[in-house]
Amino acid sequence: MRATPILPLLFALVVTTFSYMSDARSLCTPCFTEEECDKEPEHFCMWGVARDSCNKKVCAKGPGERCGGPLGVLGQCGAGMMCYSDEICHGCSSKTFECYP
Repeated sequence: MRATPILPLLFALVVTTFSYMSDARSLCTPCFTEEECDKEPEHFCMWGVARDSCNKKVCAKGPGERCGGPLGVLGQCGAGMMCYSDEICHGCSSKTFECYP
């Protein structure tokens, strides 16, 4: 009996997906205090401030930058922009009026 070649590929896909998602979860640590969650990012955020999947303030992404992904690991778009299924921020920044189609 011959093994189906699709089974090893399916197994590899499942392992890769779970590995990627566990890496995404390890990229942030939950806030222990309200002050920790509300602490402003250490450097200037050109596109504004957003919250990560652990509710901490981080710099938002700008026009044409990568966004979304599993558990939002790639970040959120700044005001005036939307993250589409291509994982790119589209629209116009309400801060700089720079746009991406």
